Amino acid sequence: MMGGYGMGPGMGGYGPGMMGGPGMMGGYGMGPGMGGGYGMGPGMMGGYGMGPGMMMGPYWGSGLDLTDEQQTRINKIQDDTRTSHWNLMKDMMNQQARLRDLHLAPKRNDAAIDSAYKEIGKLQQRMYDTSVQAQKRMEAILTKAQQEKLRTHWRKGPAPAQ
Repeated sequence: MMGGYGMGPGMGGYGPGMMGGPGMMGGYGMGPGMGGGYGMGPGMMGGYGMGPGMMMGPYWGSGLDLTDEQQTRINKIQDDTRTSHWNLMKDMMNQQARLRDLHLAPKRNDAAIDSAYKEIGKLQQRMYDTSVQAQKRMEAILTKAQQEKLRTHWRKGPAPAQ
C-alpha cells in the first residue's frame, strides 16, 4: 500500500501477532504458540513509519498542478518504490512465517528468534529508507512554488474522506 498519508499506528500493526488483532497485517493479535509471529513494526507496512504525504497520495496529482513531465517522473518513482516495497514485504512475510515456526517448535531457539526479529527490523528500515529517498526525489521534481504548496498542505494534515 502506498497511500496518501502513510501508515499510522494500528494500520499495519506493531508487536506480537501476525494477521491478527488491530490492523491489517500484523498487530497485537496472536502471540507465540497461537500461530502468531512478530508483526511488522515501524515502517511502510507497519506502525509508526510515515507521516502526512510521505508517499504519493491524491495531492501529488491534482493539488500541485503538475506538468505532464513531472507527473510521468513522479509516477516512475512511485512505481519503482512500490516494486521495491513488494519485494521487501515478501521477505518480511517469510521472516514472519519463520518466526511462527520457531515459536511453535518443540524446543525454543532464542538465537534464531532474535535473528529473525533483527532481520525484520532491517527490512523495515530498508522500506523506510526507500520511502524517504523516493520522497526526496519526488520533491526535487517540483518547482519551489509547488514545494511550498505541498508543505502547506502537509501542515494542514489529511483532508476529510470524500
